[in-house]
Amino acid sequence: MMNLNDCLPVQLGFSEPIENPSDANVVAHNSPKWIDWDGGKIGGKPSWLNPRDIPQNAPLRCTVCQRRNMEYGAEDVEATPLRFLLQIYSPADSETGNKNAFHRSLYVFCCPHPLCSSLENVHESVVVLRGQVPKANEFYPVDCDENEDEEEDEMWNKHKSEEWSVNLCVICGQRASGRCPAVKQWFCCKTHQRYYHKALKKAKGCHENTDLSNCIYQESELVVEEEPIEHSDKESNVEVDDINKSSMFADTVDKSDELLEQSDLNEITGSGPEGTSDPWTLEFYTRIGRANGDVKSQCLRYCRWPDNRNDDSDDLTGNNGPLWISSVDKIASDEDVPCCEYCGAKRRFEFQIMPQIMHYLRNDPGNSNGVEAKDTARAQSTSLTQEGTSALLAAADIVSKAKEQGTESELPEGFQRKQEELVNKYKAAIFENEKKDEQLDFGIIAIFTCTESCGQSELDEQYGSYRKEFAWRQKPLD
Repeated sequence: MMNLNDCLPVQLGFSEPIENPSDANVVAHNSPKWIDWDGGKIGGKPSWLNPRDIPQNAPLRCTVCQRRNMEYGAEDVEATPLRFLLQIYSPADSETGNKNAFHRSLYVFCCPHPLCSSLENVHESVVVLRGQVPKANEFYPVDCDENEDEEEDEMWNKHKSEEWSVNLCVICGQRASGRCPAVKQWFCCKTHQRYYHKALKKAKGCHENTDLSNCIYQESELVVEEEPIEHSDKESNVEVDDINKSSMFADTVDKSDELLEQSDLNEITGSGPEGTSDPWTLEFYTRIGRANGDVKSQCLRYCRWPDNRNDDSDDLTGNNGPLWISSVDKIASDEDVPCCEYCGAKRRFEFQIMPQIMHYLRNDPGNSNGVEAKDTARAQSTSLTQEGTSALLAAADIVSKAKEQGTESELPEGFQRKQEELVNKYKAAIFENEKKDEQLDFGIIAIFTCTESCGQSELDEQYGSYRKEFAWRQKPLD
């Protein structure tokens, strides 16, 4: 547990709506004017720092779903495509002494499948990619001035993938593998091609009106500001009753539409003020309730390893680590965070994604018509308990052995038919990627990165110029 008064400075990330479509052209690396880069973006499509050497074999897919497919004998069913969650610009050349990290961005992709929020090794359903280029590179001007002519910026196209003959999927923004002659658009996979065809049909053939909200998250800008520091005797000696009455649960009205209401936060974190006894959860509530609740809508907390990055301090118990949402499913020790597989350097905590972000990922955050609740209930009605899963697997084993031994006639009447019906029903619930009740859920996602910020020497066979980092997806509160 950390002392709230002694924490290192933390940058908080907030979702800022993109009011006009044209404004998206200057968010993240969509503009070559890197002097204005700050923060990043949430949802939509990734804005690739290196637009040429992007990951191969798109789309990125969930390995947890893939293992589940194999477990239930559905090897031919492709795993769920990961969705782009956010990216943040975070240069590290001065901290690491690596001039190749002058420009550096981190990208987070996450599986939206509801089963991937609670299974073992759930952190494997998140992929974090680190991209970086030196100051002198092929994609952006070496010198960048705030007073540069906008016309010169508009003429610069080297930061765009199409300039390097790289085609991007019209839906997810990852590398495309083929062009559909019917709609004259590029796609990374058949799944996204089918999505687009359905959306285009609903839009009556108008490409500008295609609704892709079932396959990408709502796009917004990620803006950062420093976390407010509160120095008080109360904060260093917090009582349970004080926390339960803290600003996070205060009966006040927010004057800003960007702030979440109490019900939103309770729904997102899976808990309310009553009965909260986990000290880690209490600390989580206290920390995000600072400044009279004005920062409770934070989507990201950034606190990268200090300059003495190779010391022996423990990020998980010190002041520089994640703000865990509960005592359950935390990383036990630094040994659970693997060293960089590319250079062997130690990985340390850099930032975390907060559950509040899910409020802004929804394509209609203000929707309160109960559709999501119905979708969730429907998803739960088609899911199985662990005991139910074991029973189905046992029944499948009985049928399989009966077929091998030629004793199917000895099975109880209707046994095989009923077993097959249940399996098919369960498979349909699990593997149907186009269902509307996919619900992203997590406690927090903690990101650990290579302290040398290595790379840039040669391309990775799977990820191109990007390097994979480590993420821990903590399960949501019960």
